[in-house]
Amino acid sequence: MSLTIASARASFLFLHRWIGLLLGLVLVLIGLTGSILSFQREIDAALNPALFRASGPADPAIGYAAALRIAEAASGNPGGMVRPPDAVWPVWSVYDRRVRGTPGGFWSTHVDPATGAVLGRRDISESFVATTRQLHEALLLRAWSGREIVGWIGVILLFSSLSGIYLWWPRGGGFWRAATLVRRRPFIRLNLDLHAVIGIWIAVVMSVVSFSGIAIIFPGWFRPLLGIAEPARREGPPGAEAAARGQRAEAPGRGALEGATQGQVPGAGEAPRTRREPRGPAAEGPRIDADAAVAAALAAAGPGQTVTTLTPPMGPGGWSVSLRPSGSDPEVRVRSQFQIDAATGAVLAERSPRTRSAGEEALAMQRWLHGGALLGWTGRILVFLSGLALPVLFVTGLLAWLARRRSRARIAVQRMAAQAGAGAGAAE
Repeated sequence: MSLTIASARASFLFLHRWIGLLLGLVLVLIGLTGSILSFQREIDAALNPALFRASGPADPAIGYAAALRIAEAASGNPGGMVRPPDAVWPVWSVYDRRVRGTPGGFWSTHVDPATGAVLGRRDISESFVATTRQLHEALLLRAWSGREIVGWIGVILLFSSLSGIYLWWPRGGGFWRAATLVRRRPFIRLNLDLHAVIGIWIAVVMSVVSFSGIAIIFPGWFRPLLGIAEPARREGPPGAEAAARGQRAEAPGRGALEGATQGQVPGAGEAPRTRREPRGPAAEGPRIDADAAVAAALAAAGPGQTVTTLTPPMGPGGWSVSLRPSGSDPEVRVRSQFQIDAATGAVLAERSPRTRSAGEEALAMQRWLHGGALLGWTGRILVFLSGLALPVLFVTGLLAWLARRRSRARIAVQRMAAQAGAGAGAAE
């Protein structure tokens, strides 16, 4: 039995070491970009203060309809998505509508909620945070299966994290001592202890982040395990599926800074579930405005909900309103989504925790678990630290490996010298 355990330990050590040595730089890149993205909107606001600085308290007269109208007048383009002011971005942000596959960037217009003045426009696909997201999600190789490559790297990182816990685990007890002991000499021991101590304190977080990243990129792996039909698509009332399809096609894309709300959440590809029958297609009768659509969604959702995004009707569909619990982190962009009939204000369909199965809800939460936002600032700080830990683990592991190689080379030279001396003595 002890021989089997020793053999398994040697195998895990071999794999753990060479994963770090061969993929270390890629893991460092993914980790550092993940740390940045855990505070992406705060960083973006700091880098672009002119776009995200309100001149005063919000004017109630400047609501969704007014912000959309102001932005469309400034851009000359129809609005594709509206984000209301929040604690991180205290301004209106309106994104131009754009058909997927057409040339050009993803432009946003930012409106002062106090005065209605246009603070500026920018191509968010060219921003620092958007480029960071492309690096993190696809290594800038999205057209060459970069997203899937990152997913498989996540699988490898999960194995490395779990194998690291196994290799570190003290077999004779002394858990706390093993989790805090850092000896300064010799050099190889210093690096091994730093690697072990930092690794064990962050390994659980890193495992959760890796697992959630895998679920985001490969949701199809988990749907059968969670009892979710594949593909998870349901027939909605007339116009609902077209609305969902249109928003995936024309809202700001995943590669942009914020991303469209639809398609960001694993399992979100299914059509929203029907709540009640609409009284007629959206194309008939008078059309409700943005404020009325938001009011209808909030009324249907019940108290304790905050609007995160609003998407205008596209084609025969209705308004799409995304919500989050009012006490949650603003980085949680969507926990519920309502399709609102553009003619009547009736709820065409709903996708929310109360309509999703437990399995669908578990899969949907992986997006916000991955960035830590599901646990608020505590979660985001833990994810931030786990990303920063990866370069430290890579450097300490590499230095320990190099020190061991030098030590072995020195011992080999000494042994050869001793053998040569012994041979010369025998010849005499």
